[in-house]
Amino acid sequence: MFKNGQFRLTYVRSESNVFFVRMPLYLNITVAGFRKPNHQALETIKPDNTLTIRRMTVHDLPFCSQLVQEAGWNQLDEDWLRAMKLDPEGCFVAEMDGHPVATTTTCRFGNVAWVAMVLVAGRARNQGIGQQIVSHAVQYLEGLGMATIRLDATAFGQGLYTKLGFVPEYELVRFTGICPEQNAFPGMMNRAFPPDEATARIAELDRQVTATQRADYLRMLIEQAPFEHLTNEKGKVIAYAGTRAGRNATQIGPAAASTSVAGAQICHVVSAGLAGNNIYMDIPVVNNDAMRWAATQGFTEQRRFIRMYKGVKINDMPELIWASSGPEKG
Repeated sequence: MFKNGQFRLTYVRSESNVFFVRMPLYLNITVAGFRKPNHQALETIKPDNTLTIRRMTVHDLPFCSQLVQEAGWNQLDEDWLRAMKLDPEGCFVAEMDGHPVATTTTCRFGNVAWVAMVLVAGRARNQGIGQQIVSHAVQYLEGLGMATIRLDATAFGQGLYTKLGFVPEYELVRFTGICPEQNAFPGMMNRAFPPDEATARIAELDRQVTATQRADYLRMLIEQAPFEHLTNEKGKVIAYAGTRAGRNATQIGPAAASTSVAGAQICHVVSAGLAGNNIYMDIPVVNNDAMRWAATQGFTEQRRFIRMYKGVKINDMPELIWASSGPEKG
């Protein structure tokens, strides 16, 4: 039995190993296994129909893309596939009478987990579906013993996550703009390493800054688009930055640096390589140096996110984060 505000969920295991969740106030929910989705028009959705939450698969990519386009978000199919690869059992689709209506993804980095890609089809909103699919994702992660669950909330979604027990940590600003033409940054030092060693050294700095073990995730990103990195005179990586393609813009991030000079240098390198391209860059407000650097590039604020957590608060260092990897993984 789980009670949350107006919702009371009762779980019953059937002979077919399917969980039925009864919600007297809103919907009947079935948490089931996979079946190929029906992408029929959303006009058929009615608020008293049965909601099914199942595992996401590659067959859902057309629906996922449809939701991203409807919301004006930046993700490509590669982002959904990466999420499913990181946690095949932790990405979910909600269906109503066989029609997909909502998504969410999760991933785990040691004892720290992330919830992301909470999207509800426009014609299925205001029925409690978003809260139920996020509740399901949270219960999945808590069932695996995750000490900390984090997410980046929009202003629209913050109230929902607060109801589910998430607490604000800090704010991030999404900057956008066209990267200017510029010369190489003077005085840079970059020692070349074999690919696996470079990834390991980048992951070590990332772990120190984010307090999260994200080596596998970083490796996936680097395989798709190599990162830039800077080293000190001893060969230690003191800054790194990656990019990934998006529907609307190239996302700069993740990026982190142990000093403000190194942060400006690595972001300058990445920005110069993207001259003439539209970018997104999500910067923690507490990183004053990164905020100033973005302004000097002519980038402007598009929107804000609130980083939130549930469970044990981790001691990351947002003042050293020059760009988040995006709302999907922090």
